[in-house]
Amino acid sequence: MTDARIHDLESNWEESIDEPLALFTSDDPTAQTGTFVIEPGERVPASGTTSHEGDELSVILSGELELVTDESRTVGPETLSVIPAGVEHYSVNRGDEPVRLVYTILGEL
Repeated sequence: MTDARIHDLESNWEESIDEPLALFTSDDPTAQTGTFVIEPGERVPASGTTSHEGDELSVILSGELELVTDESRTVGPETLSVIPAGVEHYSVNRGDEPVRLVYTILGEL
Protein backbone atom coordinates (compact mmCIF):
# COMPACT_ATOMS: atom_id res chain seq x y z
CA MET A 1 0.00 0.00 0.00
CA THR A 2 1.49 3.32 -1.03
CA ASP A 3 -1.18 5.70 0.26
CA ALA A 4 -3.89 5.88 2.91
CA ARG A 5 -7.21 4.20 2.13
CA ILE A 6 -10.41 5.79 3.37
CA HIS A 7 -13.65 3.80 3.57
CA ASP A 8 -17.01 5.55 3.90
CA LEU A 9 -18.71 3.13 6.28
CA GLU A 10 -22.19 4.44 5.49
CA SER A 11 -21.88 3.13 1.92
CA ASN A 12 -20.80 -0.34 3.15
CA TRP A 13 -23.57 -1.28 5.60
CA GLU A 14 -25.90 -2.80 2.99
CA GLU A 15 -23.15 -5.15 1.77
CA SER A 16 -22.37 -6.08 5.40
CA ILE A 17 -25.75 -7.74 6.03
CA ASP A 18 -25.73 -11.57 6.35
CA GLU A 19 -21.93 -11.80 6.51
CA PRO A 20 -18.96 -9.58 7.31
CA LEU A 21 -17.58 -7.36 4.55
CA ALA A 22 -13.76 -7.32 4.56
CA LEU A 23 -12.47 -3.84 3.84
CA PHE A 24 -8.78 -4.61 4.42
CA THR A 25 -6.70 -7.77 4.56
CA SER A 26 -3.01 -8.25 5.10
CA ASP A 27 -0.71 -11.26 4.83
CA ASP A 28 2.20 -9.76 6.75
CA PRO A 29 1.06 -9.60 9.45
CA THR A 30 -2.10 -11.59 8.85
CA ALA A 31 -5.10 -9.37 9.62
CA GLN A 32 -8.55 -8.50 8.33
CA THR A 33 -10.75 -5.47 9.05
CA GLY A 34 -14.32 -4.98 7.89
CA THR A 35 -17.91 -4.09 8.67
CA PHE A 36 -20.78 -6.26 9.81
CA VAL A 37 -24.50 -5.65 10.35
CA ILE A 38 -26.37 -7.99 12.70
CA GLU A 39 -30.13 -7.62 12.28
CA PRO A 40 -32.64 -7.66 15.18
CA GLY A 41 -33.19 -11.26 16.33
CA GLU A 42 -30.14 -12.54 14.43
CA ARG A 43 -27.64 -14.91 16.07
CA VAL A 44 -24.07 -15.19 14.76
CA PRO A 45 -23.28 -17.94 14.06
CA ALA A 46 -26.84 -19.23 13.61
CA SER A 47 -26.03 -22.22 15.84
CA GLY A 48 -23.08 -23.34 17.90
CA THR A 49 -20.07 -21.12 18.46
CA THR A 50 -17.16 -19.72 16.48
CA SER A 51 -13.55 -18.93 17.27
CA HIS A 52 -10.58 -17.57 15.38
CA GLU A 53 -6.87 -18.29 15.36
CA GLY A 54 -6.28 -14.56 15.91
CA ASP A 55 -7.63 -12.03 18.38
CA GLU A 56 -10.94 -10.38 17.38
CA LEU A 57 -11.54 -6.71 18.12
CA SER A 58 -14.93 -5.12 17.40
CA VAL A 59 -16.10 -1.53 17.81
CA ILE A 60 -19.87 -1.38 18.19
CA LEU A 61 -21.13 1.75 16.45
CA SER A 62 -24.90 1.34 16.90
CA GLY A 63 -27.35 -1.09 18.45
CA GLU A 64 -26.84 -3.52 21.31
CA LEU A 65 -25.48 -7.03 21.15
CA GLU A 66 -25.35 -9.91 23.60
CA LEU A 67 -21.81 -11.34 23.43
CA VAL A 68 -21.56 -14.84 24.88
CA THR A 69 -18.28 -16.54 25.79
CA ASP A 70 -18.03 -18.34 29.12
CA GLU A 71 -20.35 -15.58 30.35
CA SER A 72 -22.86 -13.23 28.73
CA ARG A 73 -22.33 -9.49 28.34
CA THR A 74 -24.33 -6.73 26.65
CA VAL A 75 -22.26 -4.42 24.48
CA GLY A 76 -23.54 -1.27 22.85
CA PRO A 77 -22.51 1.89 21.04
CA GLU A 78 -18.99 3.19 21.65
CA THR A 79 -17.89 -0.19 23.00
CA LEU A 80 -14.73 -2.09 22.04
CA SER A 81 -14.88 -5.86 22.53
CA VAL A 82 -11.71 -7.95 22.50
CA ILE A 83 -12.07 -11.72 22.12
CA PRO A 84 -8.74 -13.53 22.47
CA ALA A 85 -7.65 -16.13 19.91
CA GLY A 86 -9.29 -19.52 20.40
CA VAL A 87 -12.16 -18.33 22.65
CA GLU A 88 -15.46 -19.90 21.59
CA HIS A 89 -18.21 -17.29 21.26
CA TYR A 90 -21.46 -16.21 19.62
CA SER A 91 -23.49 -13.01 19.47
CA VAL A 92 -27.22 -12.26 19.48
CA ASN A 93 -28.97 -9.02 18.58
CA ARG A 94 -31.87 -8.98 21.03
CA GLY A 95 -32.69 -5.33 20.32
CA ASP A 96 -35.00 -3.57 17.89
CA GLU A 97 -32.34 -1.98 15.68
CA PRO A 98 -29.50 -3.37 13.59
CA VAL A 99 -26.08 -3.62 15.21
CA ARG A 100 -23.39 -1.99 13.08
CA LEU A 101 -19.81 -2.80 13.96
CA VAL A 102 -16.27 -2.61 12.63
CA TYR A 103 -14.15 -5.69 13.34
CA THR A 104 -10.48 -6.59 13.08
CA ILE A 105 -9.04 -10.10 13.29
CA LEU A 106 -5.34 -10.04 14.19
CA GLY A 107 -3.99 -13.35 12.89
CA GLU A 108 -5.60 -16.19 10.99
CA LEU A 109 -9.38 -16.37 10.72
